[in-house]
Amino acid sequence: MGTKQYERIFQILGAVLLAAVVVGVIAVCFGNGARSGVKREIGASDYYSQEEISAAMDTAQEYFDDHFPGCVMTAFWYDEESVQEAESEWADQYQADQAIVLLSDFQTDKHGGDGSLNPNEIYQDWQWVLVRSGNGDWTLKTCGY
Repeated sequence: MGTKQYERIFQILGAVLLAAVVVGVIAVCFGNGARSGVKREIGASDYYSQEEISAAMDTAQEYFDDHFPGCVMTAFWYDEESVQEAESEWADQYQADQAIVLLSDFQTDKHGGDGSLNPNEIYQDWQWVLVRSGNGDWTLKTCGY
């Protein structure tokens, strides 16, 4: 092989490496880990706008991503009719102006996430309770069945 052939091989390898780095950077910057592919359903609400519910979901999903390793959320929804009574009780308990209860389904891995959940199990209707005062940010207070 001549010098020009080696140069061409190095150019191709360099281009492939650069493409891999660019794809990796895009995945890290714009990917959302376990959140990708989560089906969100935001039902009608007499109390919250679509944006407010979405912001609460974002807060809960961030917590899920950070604290439920090896788990994949498969569905996430707000159903005001099924949680309306509980929301006022949670607001009172946490002395907040508002509380919202979100529901999700998720699957654990063979380790049960961080080990506190059952391995290889599908959890359904998992509740996420968030509160806020005024128009402030949502704060996750508790989650579980």
